[in-house]
Amino acid sequence: MLAARKQSTAPDLTATAAAGTTASSVDALLSSAEYKEFGQREFDSSQYANRVIQAPADSPFHGMDITTSLAKLSFGIEHLNKHIQEQVTSHYEDLLQQVTGLSRIEETLATVKQGVGSLNSSFGRVREKILVPHQEMRDKSLQLERIQSAAEVLRRVIRFMYLLRRLEVQLPGGERELPKAALTISELSIIIQDPDLNGIDVVDSEVEEIAQAKQRISTAGEQLLQRGMVLQNQTDIAAGLQVFHNLEQLAEKAQNVVNEMLLLITKEMQQALDAITLSKEMKDISPRRAVGSPPSAAPIAVSVKLWQRLEHLMDVIYENFNKICQLYRVLKRKRDPTSHVLFLDEVSAGLDTDLLEFFAKGLASAFERELRMATKASQVLLQQLQNGYPRLLRLTRNVFSRLAVVNGAGGASDAVRLDSTLMLRCLTPYETAYLSRSLSRLLEPVNASFPDRVGLAARPPPNNDDVDKVVRTLGSELEAAKFDQAFVKTVSRNASKALKMFIQKSEQLCDVETGPISTAGTSTQAQMTVVETTNSLWHMQEGLWKQLQEFDEPVDEGLTDMLRILSRTLQDIVEPLFAHITRDLEAVIVKIHREDLNGRVTSPSSRGPQGESPTSQYVIEFAGKIRWLHREILSKLRCGDASREWVRALGRRIVEHFLRHASLVRPANESVGRLLAGDMTQIEFVLSQWFAAMGMKLERDLGDSYRALRGFRHMPFLTLPEIPPLRKSQNLPPTILVHHLIARAHPAIPLPTTLYAWNEAQYSDWLDLHSQDEAVLILERCLDSYASGVEAARKRGGEGLRAEYETARTVLAEWKEEEERVGAR
Repeated sequence: MLAARKQSTAPDLTATAAAGTTASSVDALLSSAEYKEFGQREFDSSQYANRVIQAPADSPFHGMDITTSLAKLSFGIEHLNKHIQEQVTSHYEDLLQQVTGLSRIEETLATVKQGVGSLNSSFGRVREKILVPHQEMRDKSLQLERIQSAAEVLRRVIRFMYLLRRLEVQLPGGERELPKAALTISELSIIIQDPDLNGIDVVDSEVEEIAQAKQRISTAGEQLLQRGMVLQNQTDIAAGLQVFHNLEQLAEKAQNVVNEMLLLITKEMQQALDAITLSKEMKDISPRRAVGSPPSAAPIAVSVKLWQRLEHLMDVIYENFNKICQLYRVLKRKRDPTSHVLFLDEVSAGLDTDLLEFFAKGLASAFERELRMATKASQVLLQQLQNGYPRLLRLTRNVFSRLAVVNGAGGASDAVRLDSTLMLRCLTPYETAYLSRSLSRLLEPVNASFPDRVGLAARPPPNNDDVDKVVRTLGSELEAAKFDQAFVKTVSRNASKALKMFIQKSEQLCDVETGPISTAGTSTQAQMTVVETTNSLWHMQEGLWKQLQEFDEPVDEGLTDMLRILSRTLQDIVEPLFAHITRDLEAVIVKIHREDLNGRVTSPSSRGPQGESPTSQYVIEFAGKIRWLHREILSKLRCGDASREWVRALGRRIVEHFLRHASLVRPANESVGRLLAGDMTQIEFVLSQWFAAMGMKLERDLGDSYRALRGFRHMPFLTLPEIPPLRKSQNLPPTILVHHLIARAHPAIPLPTTLYAWNEAQYSDWLDLHSQDEAVLILERCLDSYASGVEAARKRGGEGLRAEYETARTVLAEWKEEEERVGAR
């Protein structure tokens, strides 16, 4: 009852609100707590009644009985009725107007219904006029579409029949018509794939024949391509590629060709490196070996067989790589006549990389894999490849050298170099092992040349046989690597290490004091060690230079540097010995100042038979020294031209040192000059014998020094004007001439020994440490000192300058002028 009441009152409230006259009062009424719940759209009277009866805690009827709740609801209904009555009473005129408007609306609706009926009848008539033409047009359009489809199918069938007849003409045409037939078969293949042609007898009946023809063309193209690659006929290769391009199989075919070649090469690698077959061959050879054959015959035979296999493998690699290069050259030149796209670009797009790079990487990967697996399975094979690495490298290099020669101008040179690099990387482990063993082989004869002998005071230096073993080993290792410039440089680094060890051990042997030179007895052990070590180093130097001269290109700079170090070490060992010899001989020559030559001239008791002056003691001692040196040391030097050069330098030093001290002998008159001339004759005779024993001549090998010696011999007998020209004619130094002139004027003009209170040895050492300009300067000071004293004496009525002073000044002035002219140039 309450629900019906609510439903009957709700439209009245809504109508009142729509009128807008008392909207605010209605809203206030509905929003109150008593009526808010009834104004909701989802209000359900049954649920509300249940809530009233049950009266839950959240209900406004909680705690009330049913009678009270019903009374409350009745009061609300009465209140709403009262309010509705008030609204009707206050707005009855508006309500009457609404009732009048409803009657007018019914009349309007009747008119509208009549118009709608008329409109429907008109629409029906128009529909009847349009529907029939539309259906006819739709049927005609469908018919036209079907006719066009049938015409298209018929056109394709006609094209199919035309291509079929053309194919029948092209197939018997041979290789010349093969690319055209491939183009025809390609178009036929596209046509028969059209689903619209399924079920047409004239097409379906030819499908199998077309497939067979395509297979025939593909087989003929394959044969043409293979023949072109084998015979290196670019025309055949181009024709074969055109066939597969027309069949739209170019990229696929190129990849198949490369994969087939890689598979073939891989099989050849497996056969060549098959350790099992090698073991079987070793077992087969062992029973058949002759009774007197060495035990190593079987391994040698297996080694020979292995290298024969590897040579065959490299030939296979060369042949197939050359085929790929020929294919690459044609692909790089040939273009699609329609799109003008290079065949190579099409193939590279299918392979996602360059054709040659694809083949090179595949070949290197297969080679590395097969080598690793084969050597892992067989220790014998590993040793063969490590010991024979130069041969393996030569075979590999030879393949790519031949390829570079054949294909260098065809655009494949970069790929050849790439594959060569990749292949050589596969050989790195064997190269490392070979170089390690090569270093051991090089160091073995070096260590054998310097044995450690316990209990001996010194180790013996290596002899020529020991050196020859080192040189032969070094030459053998370099010769094995001679074919490859990079490899020979690597091996030469090992040779440098061995040579460095030899040099260091030689230096250790000679790191001793050679001791004094005594004419009594024989040479010391230290001296002989230096001589023998010098001979061995020189012998090694000569042997190594001969070995290196056989190479067309220079080897590694490290080995060349070690040869230079060897040469310097040789000099460093020889120089102390010759320096010691030079000091001893100079010490003998300095004894000329202990000889009382003037006393021997004035004392008749000192003369020999028939008034001849005997030979000076220093000359006798000098001759003994020279003979002993030649017998015990110099004659034992076996250094060829180097020995003669050392002797030549020693001879020049002896002559120059003798001239220096002979020019200081006072007084330098004719009597003393005759004694000096006799001494010089004896010295020249001793030197001549020494040089002759060394295969040399004084005049040829000493040159200016020898001429100066002969010129100085006659100087005491010359007049003063004849002395200055000797500087140029006999190559006498200006210091020697001035020394002699001052000695002639003795004791008037002081020598540097007198002016600076030096002895002759100290003055000689000073001259060795200073230049010619400084020596001339000190001689000028001696002359200036004399000139100052003469000037002071002249004021007291003394004599004037001596003629020797003027001549000495002339010699020095001419020398200075000449030096200035040379410096001006």
